[in-house]
Amino acid sequence: MTNNQGASMTHRDTKKSECPGCGAEIQFEHPGKPGFIPYEVYEKRLKEGKEIICQRCFKLKNYGMFTSEADEDQIMDFLMKVLKKFKNVMYVFDVFDFEGTFRPEIIELLEKNNVIFVANKFDTLPKTVGANQLKQWLIKRINVPNAQIYITSTKNGFGISKLKKDLEKLTGSILVLGVTNVGKSSILKSITESSVTVSPYPGTTIGLVEHKIGKLRIFDAPGIVVGDRMIELFDPECQSKILAKGEVTRKTFKPYPEEMIFIGGLCKLNAVYVPDETLRPIFQIYAPENVAFHKTKNENFINNYSKYFGKVLVPPCGKFDVSILNFKEEEIVVDENQELSISGFCWINVKRGPVKFKLTLPQDVNVYVREALMQPKRKFNKI
Repeated sequence: MTNNQGASMTHRDTKKSECPGCGAEIQFEHPGKPGFIPYEVYEKRLKEGKEIICQRCFKLKNYGMFTSEADEDQIMDFLMKVLKKFKNVMYVFDVFDFEGTFRPEIIELLEKNNVIFVANKFDTLPKTVGANQLKQWLIKRINVPNAQIYITSTKNGFGISKLKKDLEKLTGSILVLGVTNVGKSSILKSITESSVTVSPYPGTTIGLVEHKIGKLRIFDAPGIVVGDRMIELFDPECQSKILAKGEVTRKTFKPYPEEMIFIGGLCKLNAVYVPDETLRPIFQIYAPENVAFHKTKNENFINNYSKYFGKVLVPPCGKFDVSILNFKEEEIVVDENQELSISGFCWINVKRGPVKFKLTLPQDVNVYVREALMQPKRKFNKI
């Protein structure tokens, strides 16, 4: 009998067949794949009575290293099968990236389920946005009763106690769903004090991870990759770097028509004030702190912008082959009571408009015009 055969048989016999950090089945044969742990390490930790987690989770927890990515097709097939087994669902989304993470196509699949909605990462919004203001904005967008919406932040603990208290009243089981990087695992770690692996990398959970609160069994599902968010174009380490970890950066622009504004390296725009192009529009761009803004009319810079990736223009976080992407141009008019949202990246609030934006960005990245979350509070002089 080979070592691998012996390892497999031992694995079948063990009661602890899943990694408590990510939910992957523990395996010994395929390094770099989910659930892998060297058999010698597994055997040693088993004898010592220590926690057994896969190599991937161990490196994430102790060194912040990401060693493998989950297969997107496998995750979607897995979720479609699992969803049929649950009546109750907790859908978690990112309030900063609402359009990118609150997915109508997923909500449609939940029509027969009892759903509560958790609007996470409240701490990333500007402090001028209060919880009541956000709640009313969400009620209009989601079209569900107030009681079904919870606003949370694992960073400062906002709303966590209320969510935990209400979940403790429930029995049975509930499935937790959400797009990658909305913070599902962080929420569950906060309310259950579990040992689940929490990291800023996408796709950390690659199986069902079970938690308990009182008599309620909570199952965390893999993060869903949707393919139309700007952040998904970058490698996991760059995603981790540019993901909003605190209050987002806000910068005000009052550009001339000939000026180009870069938001990172893969999105650029021109803007004009629609009623009178001799006047300049005024708008604010909100983006994670590590996303760089750059305004220029230098033709050499505009024509050779990829030279500045990872320096003046972030993201990308370093060299990036733009030839692998198809780009599109869109002209969109946004009024003062509206915002322009670029999925998985940023949003733009118009202070003096209407503004006609001419955008250039990757073909697959979605752009939305929405009712403004940041309501104008003062009028600007027409100069």
